[in-house]
Amino acid sequence: MPGVGIETEQSIWKSNILSWDELCRNPSAIKVSQGRAEHIALHLQESLAAYNSGNFGYFAEKIPLKHHWRAYGDLKDKCCFLDIETTGLDKHRDEITMIGIYNGNESKIFINGRNLDQFHKELLKYPLIVTFNGRCFDLPFIKNKFPDAKLDKLHIDLRFAMRALGYSGGLKSIERQLGIDRGDELYGVDGFEAVRLWYKYKRGDDNSLMLLKKYLKADIENLKTLMEFAYDKLKENHFLSVIS
Repeated sequence: MPGVGIETEQSIWKSNILSWDELCRNPSAIKVSQGRAEHIALHLQESLAAYNSGNFGYFAEKIPLKHHWRAYGDLKDKCCFLDIETTGLDKHRDEITMIGIYNGNESKIFINGRNLDQFHKELLKYPLIVTFNGRCFDLPFIKNKFPDAKLDKLHIDLRFAMRALGYSGGLKSIERQLGIDRGDELYGVDGFEAVRLWYKYKRGDDNSLMLLKKYLKADIENLKTLMEFAYDKLKENHFLSVIS
């Protein structure tokens, strides 16, 4: 809500106002001028209407990116974990080889030359996307190759969420720091090896494609583990520590 910063928000929580409905019933919990209170009340009603109608794109525009993680508690059953593989790092010159989408129960892999152009239909199902470094890499790459893809969604980039918790490095590095083991078959497989596996597949090696699919599947499924860890820690730091 415009006009509600961290200090105002925390003062509301400390007044034991912990939901939008409670704030509607107790608007005086916000110690601001009448004009500002009316402005906040208007946005509160708009937020409630958007939430109740399932218009979660409303919040993608209103909530700063660094706070999109807050939506996970409500949308964990409506989100997807996304990752891409490419032939390089240049979104203009290189190609997307695969896109993986995991909904928490089922992984779907979309492959260049087979069904890659179908991924956007799957993506339409989800109001929340979770990635690792997707803000800088995956989503700009997808937008460049598929300009019509609907990416105006809530987006949690775990690279930045984990950094806020003191974890740095790439996805595999952070997985190791948290004790996540990918197993012997994927040991040593990284982004550079993924490119090599793709070109081996293009030369006729179907086993390389199978390994690459397993690698991408591990990427997207491990994102859920990281997301749940990050959400619990961020909620503890930003919310539970205030009200306790």
